[in-house]
Amino acid sequence: MANRIRQIEEKVEPILTAFKQINVEEAARQANVPASTLRYDLEKVKKGLPELLLNEKPGPKAKRHESKTREAAIEREKCPACGGKLNKNGTYWVLNWVSMLLMGWLGVQRIQIQRWRCRECTTEVADPERIRQTAARQAWWQMVNRTIALSRFKLGLSERKTQLLIGFTYARQVSKAHIGRMTLSIGQQAERVLARFTQCKQGVARFLLYDETFPKLEKRAFRLGVAVCEHGLIRSVRCLINRAKEIPVQLGESVGGHFQPTYFLTDLDVTYNLYMRRAGLELTHFRDVVHLIRQIVRLFDEAVRNVTMDYPKDLPLKERKKQRKLKQQLLQKRLQPLLNQVFYAFSSGQEALCTLILEAVIATLQDPDIVIQTATVKQLAQRLQRFMRKHGDSIDQLLQLAVEQQTPKTTNLLESKNSIFKPFSRIAKFFPLPLACQAFFSAIALMENFDVKSRGVNQGTSAIQRAQIDLEALGGTDFFSLVGLDPPQISLSFLTE
Repeated sequence: MANRIRQIEEKVEPILTAFKQINVEEAARQANVPASTLRYDLEKVKKGLPELLLNEKPGPKAKRHESKTREAAIEREKCPACGGKLNKNGTYWVLNWVSMLLMGWLGVQRIQIQRWRCRECTTEVADPERIRQTAARQAWWQMVNRTIALSRFKLGLSERKTQLLIGFTYARQVSKAHIGRMTLSIGQQAERVLARFTQCKQGVARFLLYDETFPKLEKRAFRLGVAVCEHGLIRSVRCLINRAKEIPVQLGESVGGHFQPTYFLTDLDVTYNLYMRRAGLELTHFRDVVHLIRQIVRLFDEAVRNVTMDYPKDLPLKERKKQRKLKQQLLQKRLQPLLNQVFYAFSSGQEALCTLILEAVIATLQDPDIVIQTATVKQLAQRLQRFMRKHGDSIDQLLQLAVEQQTPKTTNLLESKNSIFKPFSRIAKFFPLPLACQAFFSAIALMENFDVKSRGVNQGTSAIQRAQIDLEALGGTDFFSLVGLDPPQISLSFLTE
């Protein structure tokens, strides 16, 4: 019957019948072997017939891979130093770094390692399991150090919280001293990376934005000076104790090489222009539009707040206050439309008419038919005239560049970077020295430069990409590689074999 499955007994019985028909003496004579030997071999073949006649499973045969551990065990039979024989020399227990690296949720585990020693030269030879654990231990510490960098410079966690995070993730806590040492080491390396920005090939950047933040870090009276280009790339961070000496040094170090800006954009601090010239920079100094508007609003508020009037001598104090408040309200009602014109002058689309509108506002303030010519109103008009003589030309040039070349006209970009630094100020209070605090904020700045934005006008890009920094010349492709925290170079198959 076709395709019938034959049982083993059906296969063995005819073969045994065939064996009985063999003339053992004649076959032994022809093969030149003793007849007893041939009978012995035939008996062994008869015993193994059931296994030989089993049906094989369809498909290719499975390949058997000999583990490297067995090969290493074979090679270990001889000492690599003198070629002598190896003997077992006891066992010892170590932390199971493989399980802590791959399955930290299992907690701290231990594993037994066999010690091998040469009989001749007493050289100790490493067991394959010991080699695996050593590689896993190095990889574990590399991952822990990368976690410290992420926790400290991106999440803004303290040393204690970082310690808890590592213990929860990797089953074993590290000391606060190690976290502190890694924080300082990473910060110093990040500071050196920021200093190399000017020496790398990059896209054209025409603006240098500068500002100070953190007037006081707890009881330590030093500020943080931040220099940024229009692409949002933080180029320098420095803790300032003596502004007159250190700001020119910082500006001089931020500019040079492949970064040669043309314009210097700051707030209304009058000393920045002096510091720029002390640094040897000949840049066109612009003031931020937002701070200019704030200054004008401040002048209007002072004109209303400082209004004066003549009172009858016998008028009570309560009535005097009431009349003065009424006059302030009337003056505010007159000045508010003019202030709205100031906002309109700096709005988008009015760049060409901005200074003309401001001149018209000043002329309206000087018209007695429109505004009551009180002492504060006259003083306001004089201050606005002085303001226009000082900043009028630079306002026109700044707004013209913003329209023609889409360059920044505010320091909002720089203020947003300062807002990133502020949550970290609580951690920075615990750095007793300015240099350590400066290294800490340098690492935060470098991390921010590589941060890819998930929303906004710069969605999907980082400051490094927008500035077109040559990463090959910089020495790394991301934050971790630049500060010496590359991912572990170890394969999963090596750990799990």
